[in-house]
Amino acid sequence: MSGPREVLAFWFGEPAHDDATFRAKIRRWYMGGSTLDREISEQFGAVIDEALAGRLERWADSPRDRVALIVVLDQFTRSIYRDDPQTYAGDEAAQAVTVDALDRGLECELSIEERLFLNMPLLHAESLDHQERGVREMERLVAEAPAWAKPVLAMGVEQAHKYRGVIARFGRFPHRNQILGRASTPDEAAFLVDWKQRQPPTGAHDPPA
Repeated sequence: MSGPREVLAFWFGEPAHDDATFRAKIRRWYMGGSTLDREISEQFGAVIDEALAGRLERWADSPRDRVALIVVLDQFTRSIYRDDPQTYAGDEAAQAVTVDALDRGLECELSIEERLFLNMPLLHAESLDHQERGVREMERLVAEAPAWAKPVLAMGVEQAHKYRGVIARFGRFPHRNQILGRASTPDEAAFLVDWKQRQPPTGAHDPPA
């Protein structure tokens, strides 16, 4: 079975060094489509199962291994379980790993790209406290990033504010309701109609929560 080193190599590859290479990595992460989904399933299916079963706690022994665990719980699940309740099965565990890492100041030992994904579980949380911390951490990441990374990360801050606004209004992400078998309130139903109408073409959308 693959370990954290293989996960990190697959997900991050060579570090970005300018705006162009950073944007190329963003496109792969968020617009990789079925090709990326298939690669993740084939290479890391067993790892995902182990992580969701709570059997990879040892990956929290180092800051970078923690990021690998977060990628598995928070990103790989969203690739191989699209439109399935399992999409969100790793969220709570990922959030706990992130909060513990930030409380310990471990983000200082990570690269800009790794810190981005360390923060991501907070942006995916149906918790206003986590969302507010996610906004703060994303703003801090932009402030501390090299100049070439700031434009891309600023888009992440904008997204964080959007997610926080949704959770502040509803206490949850309404677009998850159908997948999770939750009944939408009238306000949520109206929001979803407007949200769907404003979505850009497939392949050019904001990263889903």
